[in-house]
Amino acid sequence: MDDKQAAMARLQARIDAINKRMVIDSNDLDYETHLRQKRQLQQILDRMKEKINNK
Repeated sequence: MDDKQAAMARLQARIDAINKRMVIDSNDLDYETHLRQKRQLQQILDRMKEKINNK
């Protein structure tokens, strides 16, 4: 697995962990924080996938 694929796997693992945490955290502030982090990580992952697909 090359560096980009490894980084993408780590990003996806982090997104999955945030999804699990969002189910547990019922506090609105915690949920919003997790949601913001998830969106940022997902944008990064999507851009990385797009670059790989465009090559």
